[in-house]
Amino acid sequence: MFLFSTPPDNLSIQEFQKNESIDVEVVQLISTEILPYANFIPKEFVGQIMTMLNKGSIHSQSSSFTEAEIDIRMREEFSKVCFETLLQFSFSNKVTTPQEGYISRMALSVLLKRSQDVLHRYIEDERLSGKCPLPRQQVTEIIFVLKAVSTLIDSLKKTQPENVDSSTWAQVIALYPTLVECITCSSSEVCSALKEALVPFKDFMHPPAAEVQNGES
Repeated sequence: MFLFSTPPDNLSIQEFQKNESIDVEVVQLISTEILPYANFIPKEFVGQIMTMLNKGSIHSQSSSFTEAEIDIRMREEFSKVCFETLLQFSFSNKVTTPQEGYISRMALSVLLKRSQDVLHRYIEDERLSGKCPLPRQQVTEIIFVLKAVSTLIDSLKKTQPENVDSSTWAQVIALYPTLVECITCSSSEVCSALKEALVPFKDFMHPPAAEVQNGES
């Protein structure tokens, strides 16, 4: 097992898949048996878990793989389950204790930072690639992130504003300019997911408050 680390180059495809399935099970165990009881877990330990999930959500591959093997050996399932776990705990409407609130805010902050990083990397890589399409796994990754952003914003809109701290709102709003930069992307799938992520931002747009002068607005 090579949980949250780059797999050795000398693994066979069968060994890789076996190790990845174990890693996926470990993350699922964290999701079902540890994080739901975060109220009884030291903050430092939960912070380490969030850091590992963030690292695990990053696709990784060995440079020694042949082109035909890359898609097979990409840790897509592992990356996806890590990201889904972050999303699961990034926002909860059932927060009842300060510790649970802390876990929720921590996961949300990690998720938003991860999303920002994925978006920036995609924009830069597509700019450098010219007319060459980006690897399928990178396109899959940004589509997943865009859908997560859309889901996250929908969840935030259903919550009382006072239950979301200002730093979280700042991170969410900071995503908007980056999302706009993606509008020139060539992938129709990415454009479709991007549209879904941009539309919810309309609820954050309000006219400026009128200044009151001499008792009149």
